Amino acid sequence: MARHKQPAELAALKGATKKDPQRYRKEPPKTGKPLGKVPDHLEPGVAAVWKELERCALPGVLTSSDRFVMEVAASLLAEFRAIRTEFKAAKYSHLIGCLARLGLTPADRQKLGTEAPKEGNPFDEF
Repeated sequence: MARHKQPAELAALKGATKKDPQRYRKEPPKTGKPLGKVPDHLEPGVAAVWKELERCALPGVLTSSDRFVMEVAASLLAEFRAIRTEFKAAKYSHLIGCLARLGLTPADRQKLGTEAPKEGNPFDEF
């Protein structure tokens, strides 16, 4: 199965736009809106998972366009926690895929290009 195309923001964070800039010339439409509140129709357990996922995400990564994937991920994770022994392998794969698309797996966070804080004397630059 082919890989999903990554958003330009993720490509920029990973450095892919520097390596192959012609692939990212088109500007995709941007919402500019934050993720927003938990939908009212979610059950309390799923709503709690939504909030947990939102807290775990890197700042500025999730937007209002991610609400549908976030809802699926929160529902699947709540179901996984409730009935772990009956959770099918296909659902587990789908959950991991949703978390990856939201940048919530270790491998996907590493691809975002975040750097560890530098240790040492802050006055070394001078």
